[in-house]
Amino acid sequence: MAEDEVKQELIVSKQVISVPQRFATGPVMGYFLQELRDNARIMANRCPECGRHQVPPREVCAVCRLEADQWDEVGPEGVIRHYDIVYYASPDPLTGETREVPYVLAWIKLDGTSGDAYFWHMLKENDPSKIRKGLRVRAVFNENRVGAPSDIRHFEIIEAQESGGEQ
Repeated sequence: MAEDEVKQELIVSKQVISVPQRFATGPVMGYFLQELRDNARIMANRCPECGRHQVPPREVCAVCRLEADQWDEVGPEGVIRHYDIVYYASPDPLTGETREVPYVLAWIKLDGTSGDAYFWHMLKENDPSKIRKGLRVRAVFNENRVGAPSDIRHFEIIEAQESGGEQ
Protein backbone atom coordinates (compact mmCIF):
# COMPACT_ATOMS: atom_id res chain seq x y z
CA MET A 1 0.00 0.00 0.00
CA ALA A 2 1.34 3.42 -0.91
CA GLU A 3 2.02 5.93 1.88
CA ASP A 4 -0.62 8.33 0.63
CA GLU A 5 -3.36 5.64 0.69
CA VAL A 6 -5.49 5.76 3.82
CA LYS A 7 -6.99 2.55 5.06
CA GLN A 8 -10.74 3.08 4.93
CA GLU A 9 -13.09 1.54 7.48
CA LEU A 10 -15.75 -0.72 5.98
CA ILE A 11 -19.17 0.34 7.21
CA VAL A 12 -21.97 -2.22 7.03
CA SER A 13 -25.61 -1.24 7.27
CA LYS A 14 -27.84 -4.20 8.12
CA GLN A 15 -31.54 -3.64 7.61
CA VAL A 16 -34.61 -5.53 6.53
CA ILE A 17 -36.54 -3.89 3.75
CA SER A 18 -40.23 -4.71 3.59
CA VAL A 19 -42.20 -3.82 0.51
CA PRO A 20 -45.90 -4.63 0.85
CA GLN A 21 -47.07 -6.23 -2.38
CA ARG A 22 -50.13 -7.98 -3.71
CA PHE A 23 -50.17 -10.23 -6.75
CA ALA A 24 -53.19 -11.43 -8.69
CA THR A 25 -53.17 -15.20 -9.14
CA GLY A 26 -55.44 -15.23 -12.15
CA PRO A 27 -58.41 -17.59 -12.49
CA VAL A 28 -56.48 -20.85 -12.97
CA MET A 29 -53.96 -20.60 -10.13
CA GLY A 30 -56.60 -18.82 -8.05
CA TYR A 31 -58.92 -21.84 -8.29
CA PHE A 32 -56.07 -24.22 -7.40
CA LEU A 33 -55.12 -22.16 -4.32
CA GLN A 34 -58.76 -21.67 -3.27
CA GLU A 35 -59.32 -25.44 -3.31
CA LEU A 36 -56.18 -25.97 -1.21
CA ARG A 37 -57.37 -23.37 1.30
CA ASP A 38 -61.09 -24.12 1.51
CA ASN A 39 -61.28 -27.88 0.92
CA ALA A 40 -57.73 -29.27 1.35
CA ARG A 41 -58.00 -30.67 -2.18
CA ILE A 42 -55.32 -30.80 -4.86
CA MET A 43 -56.76 -29.91 -8.24
CA ALA A 44 -55.08 -30.48 -11.60
CA ASN A 45 -56.26 -29.12 -14.89
CA ARG A 46 -56.43 -31.45 -17.86
CA CYS A 47 -55.84 -30.84 -21.55
CA PRO A 48 -58.94 -31.56 -23.66
CA GLU A 49 -56.72 -32.83 -26.51
CA CYS A 50 -54.10 -35.14 -24.95
CA GLY A 51 -55.62 -35.66 -21.48
CA ARG A 52 -52.38 -34.65 -19.74
CA HIS A 53 -52.75 -33.20 -16.24
CA GLN A 54 -50.85 -30.19 -14.96
CA VAL A 55 -50.31 -29.66 -11.24
CA PRO A 56 -49.91 -26.93 -10.25
CA PRO A 57 -52.17 -25.90 -13.11
CA ARG A 58 -51.29 -23.68 -16.04
CA GLU A 59 -53.70 -22.01 -18.42
CA VAL A 60 -52.35 -23.79 -21.49
CA CYS A 61 -51.27 -27.42 -21.99
CA ALA A 62 -47.48 -27.50 -22.16
CA VAL A 63 -47.63 -30.11 -24.94
CA CYS A 64 -50.63 -29.24 -27.13
CA ARG A 65 -50.68 -25.51 -26.39
CA LEU A 66 -54.46 -25.59 -25.99
CA GLU A 67 -56.46 -24.06 -23.16
CA ALA A 68 -56.52 -26.63 -20.34
CA ASP A 69 -59.92 -25.84 -18.85
CA GLN A 70 -61.02 -29.21 -17.44
CA TRP A 71 -60.43 -29.93 -13.73
CA ASP A 72 -59.90 -33.13 -11.75
CA GLU A 73 -59.21 -33.71 -8.07
CA VAL A 74 -55.93 -35.64 -7.72
CA GLY A 75 -53.97 -37.12 -4.85
CA PRO A 76 -53.62 -36.55 -1.96
CA GLU A 77 -51.49 -39.69 -2.25
CA GLY A 78 -48.92 -40.49 -4.88
CA VAL A 79 -45.58 -42.06 -5.69
CA ILE A 80 -42.10 -40.53 -5.55
CA ARG A 81 -40.67 -40.45 -9.06
CA HIS A 82 -37.56 -38.31 -8.43
CA TYR A 83 -36.08 -36.53 -5.44
CA ASP A 84 -33.28 -34.22 -4.37
CA ILE A 85 -31.52 -34.36 -1.02
CA VAL A 86 -30.43 -30.86 -0.04
CA TYR A 87 -27.43 -30.42 2.26
CA TYR A 88 -27.03 -26.64 1.90
CA ALA A 89 -28.92 -24.56 4.48
CA SER A 90 -30.22 -21.76 2.30
CA PRO A 91 -33.02 -19.48 3.47
CA ASP A 92 -36.51 -20.10 2.14
CA PRO A 93 -37.19 -17.23 -0.30
CA LEU A 94 -40.80 -16.89 0.88
CA THR A 95 -40.28 -16.98 4.65
CA GLY A 96 -36.60 -16.13 5.15
CA GLU A 97 -36.31 -19.09 7.52
CA THR A 98 -33.44 -21.52 7.12
CA ARG A 99 -34.42 -25.19 6.94
CA GLU A 100 -32.57 -27.86 8.85
CA VAL A 101 -30.41 -30.00 6.59
CA PRO A 102 -30.58 -32.42 5.05
CA TYR A 103 -34.08 -31.94 3.67
CA VAL A 104 -35.75 -33.62 0.73
CA LEU A 105 -37.64 -32.20 -2.23
CA ALA A 106 -39.59 -34.80 -4.19
CA TRP A 107 -41.30 -34.96 -7.58
CA ILE A 108 -44.50 -36.84 -6.84
CA LYS A 109 -46.82 -38.50 -9.34
CA LEU A 110 -50.14 -37.88 -7.64
CA ASP A 111 -52.86 -40.53 -7.85
CA GLY A 112 -55.33 -39.71 -10.61
CA THR A 113 -52.93 -37.80 -12.87
CA SER A 114 -52.11 -38.76 -16.42
CA GLY A 115 -49.01 -37.82 -18.35
CA ASP A 116 -45.87 -36.53 -16.70
CA ALA A 117 -47.62 -34.33 -14.13
CA TYR A 118 -45.17 -34.44 -11.25
CA PHE A 119 -45.89 -32.27 -8.23
CA TRP A 120 -42.75 -30.86 -6.57
CA HIS A 121 -42.91 -30.49 -2.78
CA MET A 122 -41.15 -31.07 0.55
CA LEU A 123 -40.93 -34.60 1.92
CA LYS A 124 -40.91 -35.12 5.69
CA GLU A 125 -38.03 -37.56 5.94
CA ASN A 126 -34.56 -36.37 6.76
CA ASP A 127 -32.88 -39.78 6.65
CA PRO A 128 -31.71 -40.12 3.03
CA SER A 129 -31.29 -43.89 3.39
CA LYS A 130 -35.08 -44.29 3.71
CA ILE A 131 -35.92 -42.47 0.49
CA ARG A 132 -36.14 -44.03 -2.95
CA LYS A 133 -38.17 -43.89 -6.11
CA GLY A 134 -41.47 -45.74 -5.92
CA LEU A 135 -42.33 -44.95 -2.29
CA ARG A 136 -45.95 -44.02 -1.62
CA VAL A 137 -46.51 -40.68 0.03
CA ARG A 138 -49.44 -38.61 1.31
CA ALA A 139 -49.97 -34.84 1.53
CA VAL A 140 -50.21 -33.39 5.04
CA PHE A 141 -52.24 -30.18 5.05
CA ASN A 142 -51.84 -27.33 7.51
CA GLU A 143 -54.75 -26.86 9.90
CA ASN A 144 -54.95 -23.12 9.15
CA ARG A 145 -54.74 -22.73 5.40
CA VAL A 146 -54.35 -19.38 3.65
CA GLY A 147 -54.49 -20.16 -0.09
CA ALA A 148 -50.80 -20.76 -0.74
CA PRO A 149 -48.66 -23.74 -1.83
CA SER A 150 -47.51 -23.92 1.80
CA ASP A 151 -51.06 -25.05 2.73
CA ILE A 152 -49.55 -28.46 2.07
CA ARG A 153 -47.08 -28.63 4.96
CA HIS A 154 -45.20 -31.58 3.43
CA PHE A 155 -45.64 -35.10 2.09
CA GLU A 156 -44.99 -38.11 4.33
CA ILE A 157 -44.08 -41.67 3.47
CA ILE A 158 -47.09 -43.98 3.99
CA GLU A 159 -45.51 -47.32 3.18
CA ALA A 160 -41.97 -48.56 2.99
CA GLN A 161 -42.33 -50.80 -0.06
CA GLU A 162 -42.11 -49.74 -3.67
CA SER A 163 -45.25 -49.07 -5.63
CA GLY A 164 -45.98 -51.64 -8.29
CA GLY A 165 -46.10 -50.28 -11.80
CA GLU A 166 -46.71 -46.84 -13.22
CA GLN A 167 -49.71 -44.88 -12.04
